[in-house]
Amino acid sequence: MNKETPIKKREIGPLNFDGATVINPDGSETPITDEMIEKACNALEPSSQKNDKTH
Repeated sequence: MNKETPIKKREIGPLNFDGATVINPDGSETPITDEMIEKACNALEPSSQKNDKTH
């Protein structure tokens, strides 16, 4: 008999990074933009596909 708790799938709505910043080495703040997030995701995507054994 399986006693594991079923994992519930959650829906995540749009994320709001309003006011989120990156703290620079000099202590100044740079606001996080949609473009910064998109660039980071695009940079990570090829490495995640390379490590994906299903392709």
